[in-house]
Amino acid sequence: MSEATQATTERTVTLEIDGQEVRAEEGETILDAARRAGIDVPSLCEFENLPNVGACRMCLVEIDGDRLETACTTPVEDGMEVAVDTEQLWDHRRTILELMFSEENHYCMYCEMEGNCELQDLFLEAGLDSVRFPLEYEDHDPDTSHEYITLDYDRCINCGRCIRVCDEIVGNQTLNFGNRGRDTTIVADTDVPLGESSCVSCGACVQTCPTGSLYSNLSAYHGRDSDCEVVESVCNECSIGCDLEVYRTDRGLVKIDGTTDGPDGGQLCEKGRFERLERDDRPVVGTATIRREGELETVPIDEAIEHVADLLDDAQSVTAAASNRLPTETLDAFADAMDDVNADLEIDGADRAGLESAVREELAVHDEENLVADSVACIEDADGLVVYDTTIVETHPVAASYVRRAVKEGADLLTVDPFEDQFERFSSDSLTMGSSLFKVSEIAAEAVNDEEREAPIASAAEKAVDFLGEGNGVVVIGPEVDNQDTLVNAYGLAAVTDSQVVGLNEAANQALPDADRVDEVGEVAYLFASDDRTDDLDRMVGIARRADTVIVQAARESALTKLADVVLPALDWAEREGTFVDADGRERGITRVLEPRAPIESDREPIERILEVIA
Repeated sequence: MSEATQATTERTVTLEIDGQEVRAEEGETILDAARRAGIDVPSLCEFENLPNVGACRMCLVEIDGDRLETACTTPVEDGMEVAVDTEQLWDHRRTILELMFSEENHYCMYCEMEGNCELQDLFLEAGLDSVRFPLEYEDHDPDTSHEYITLDYDRCINCGRCIRVCDEIVGNQTLNFGNRGRDTTIVADTDVPLGESSCVSCGACVQTCPTGSLYSNLSAYHGRDSDCEVVESVCNECSIGCDLEVYRTDRGLVKIDGTTDGPDGGQLCEKGRFERLERDDRPVVGTATIRREGELETVPIDEAIEHVADLLDDAQSVTAAASNRLPTETLDAFADAMDDVNADLEIDGADRAGLESAVREELAVHDEENLVADSVACIEDADGLVVYDTTIVETHPVAASYVRRAVKEGADLLTVDPFEDQFERFSSDSLTMGSSLFKVSEIAAEAVNDEEREAPIASAAEKAVDFLGEGNGVVVIGPEVDNQDTLVNAYGLAAVTDSQVVGLNEAANQALPDADRVDEVGEVAYLFASDDRTDDLDRMVGIARRADTVIVQAARESALTKLADVVLPALDWAEREGTFVDADGRERGITRVLEPRAPIESDREPIERILEVIA
């Protein structure tokens, strides 16, 4: 027998579950072994990616005929005989379920989770249609203070899933149990309304809740899961590229969940889970328009395309800008088209990507080419962290959760930010000097070899070097770092301490064509806004106001389309398909969720037809 075979044999045990022989790995729980064998074990507090706590007692099993244990917390043993589906066990479960129903308001017909509720499913599986105990619940007003989430205390069974996912996956520690005994309930921070708490609006608590206690205001009563088709895709709101499960019906989108078996642990952020689902009140650009006598008039798309081709072909100078959330194929087509008309191209994040690439090339000359981390998820395993620019809390929220989780596991965190430390609750030390990031990072870098520099900056910088050098160190560089010297300092700190670098620039799609920030705006501006929201359009609006003629390709009407001389249709995020490169350099597939409402099948279609006319 080979050593590998022997090791595998030593790690495997055989047990019997409801008369079925099951092979399991040593140390595995009975629950995991049973489910892998296709044997159903009831549970309410267990959830993928969360440690098991045995709180709900639904997974009680009988072991060797003489003791009851929770399957989710009991490890398998060789020769163990386990019973799951016995009348005695179901009597235990029925009693617990009846107590749950008597203690809170679980009138299913009025609940927004009716048909999607794990408690309801288990109640029916147990054969119950009423409870023996008096109903002793008190009516509590739901917490509706949050923009996206409602907390209905009357539906809560105190399983603790939301608390654990907020703590262990999101790392934010907003939710906890409050009070004691029968008065135990979920509280946010020091028992403040959820909308006034430290909640980061990721919605992980909503996805993990087994009842209707936590639900999304955007999805409630829009459809049961069983009535929906689920489309798997990738979020391109930032460069992390979280996996999505998008629920849709013939009436439109219902909800967006994270994929629990992905590296993100099923979590998303406010942008990926809620803002994408939020009903966009801006009118859809469903046709092409041309400005005539001061007003935009609807025209056939072929006429608009010919007009755009003439404008571009006749222009003395062209400025172009595009959303960095577009698929790679669309960005490449747009860049090629603008190159054919000698346009100056700008894409947010491309300038930073170019600067960082130059720094990496320079470091490679000095045999420091292995500084770049293979994955953003390496942050979780760090022993020491230095974060340059803490706005990643807003721009890359899931990456920020990796930072919080690392700190929870004992990592030291130093933040370098000229204005505000958005990791204030978690950082060991901060450099917030009110000066430029370059100056702060320069001081931090120089402090490595300058023992005479005065505290507190020197002590903090020296501490950064100390704890980065003691174990697995990671330097995170946020999107606001747009100065080459700052990048050099940050990479230099990583090189000195043998740490890894995670660079998070402004761009969502990292497959960016060559593009620089435009200083002088040309005679004609072609602005490919796609479905960017109002807050993301400020730069393009600024360009439009300085150009003589403005061409806009957009999915929604906005302040930008009001400035346009020609408007061409574009697709919403749910209507697109193509590929996307994330921060780890992986090419990901974007799947179409809804059929296009505009008279185009692809965002590339107008661009390609414009080039044909020019040719």
